[in-house]
Amino acid sequence: MHRGSLTEGEELELKRVWSDRALEDLAAFANTRGGVLMIGVTDDGQVVGAHADDREVQRLVNIITSRLGITPSVQVEPIDQKPVIAIRVEPMRGLVPYNGRYLRRVGSTNRDFTQEELARHILERSGLSWDGLLSDWTLQQVDEAALDRFVRLAKPRLPHVDTGDSTRLLQNLQLLREDRLTNAAVLLFGKQPQQRFPTAQVRIGLFRGLTEIIDSHDCQGTLWEQLDGAMERFRQVLKVRFDIRVDEPSLEGLQRKEVWEYPLEALREAVINAIIHRDYTIPADIQIRLYEDRLEIWNVGELLPPLTPESLRGAHGSVLRNPLLAQAFYFAGLIERWGTGTTRIIAQCREQGLPEPEFESWQGGVRVTFLKDPYTPDRLRTLGLNDRQIRAVRYVKEHGSISNREYQEAVGVSKRTASRDLEALVEHCVLEKVGLTGRGTRYVLRGQKGDKGATMGPQRGQMGHQKRKNGSKGLRSS
Repeated sequence: MHRGSLTEGEELELKRVWSDRALEDLAAFANTRGGVLMIGVTDDGQVVGAHADDREVQRLVNIITSRLGITPSVQVEPIDQKPVIAIRVEPMRGLVPYNGRYLRRVGSTNRDFTQEELARHILERSGLSWDGLLSDWTLQQVDEAALDRFVRLAKPRLPHVDTGDSTRLLQNLQLLREDRLTNAAVLLFGKQPQQRFPTAQVRIGLFRGLTEIIDSHDCQGTLWEQLDGAMERFRQVLKVRFDIRVDEPSLEGLQRKEVWEYPLEALREAVINAIIHRDYTIPADIQIRLYEDRLEIWNVGELLPPLTPESLRGAHGSVLRNPLLAQAFYFAGLIERWGTGTTRIIAQCREQGLPEPEFESWQGGVRVTFLKDPYTPDRLRTLGLNDRQIRAVRYVKEHGSISNREYQEAVGVSKRTASRDLEALVEHCVLEKVGLTGRGTRYVLRGQKGDKGATMGPQRGQMGHQKRKNGSKGLRSS
């Protein structure tokens, strides 16, 4: 190791000399990802060396073991030809207290666990899941209608299931132990589960601009009812057009297809993911925000390792925060077990001509954003494009393509400037070249080499706020 790599961070703490305050850092390391504490280095990385004979090393090991209950690895390492004591601790399965406090490492500082973080950490380190913990509810709080409905949905995958014996059914699903419902059972089959978990709901808001709320609607009840409520709300507030196809010259041959602003099956999949993957130890409801140009679905709870937002775009494993909830939705035919939900969402948006949805970590959770148009002025400005280029993109949306000469005329610049602007639009993956070289070169929106009017998203015909009596009523297999 050399001096240039000595910078305090989440896994490294520097101390000029030992003091008992260092125990706080070691406890925080053990409660997070592990780390190294180096004695003989100032906090700005200057190596000053430490008294590091065998007696001192053993003294430090004894202090750490007796005060924290962990056994560190202590070594003397020469850095810049000076002895430095490196004390390494691994992440511990159980939590390590320091003077009655539970600390975690955040950047180069130590912070106390909040009650929610502490509960979640204990669950993660113990191998338990929140949905498998016992509640204080009993069979008396079970909604038999919800249980009957589940049985009907689960018949294809559980052909021998029936509600003749509710106790046995819930026990077989690991939802009942010691005559008490698990947290999962309360959410799935409890009567008014919000009495037990007030924030276990889906909230849908309609926004004008970024902050003006036009309407807000809460979907409550069991998780099945929350999903139904969200889908019904989508049908009430989203716009729809109708594609008419003639298979044969008769009334029977007329086929009408509903095309919604966003594919309903993709929205259903995203809501289910939010319901079964959210972190229920944190008091925050699932939030769905509908803006003019996009629809966002957010649930609290970061992706569990090794998943990342980028990995959701392709084949990936299934990592479950709430395995009992996921199992129930699987038996009901609403999800698969292969981590294919997000890839189906992407495919459904592509099939409808929409941009691929965005998956991102946001404010301690996961946000999925469905887009009508990735080329809005605000989004283009975030790419660093200037007003001329934004006007040119609008021109392409209206006319299907643009040439260098048309660019010059549309925004009033020289040929050289037009060429530079167009090349930048290509480099930012907004436009792409089509046709011949030279004067025959034209530019279209990336991925759309069609004719005039081939814009991202559906072309709206008859649109309206439609409320349907049929469709989202009752769950069905995705």
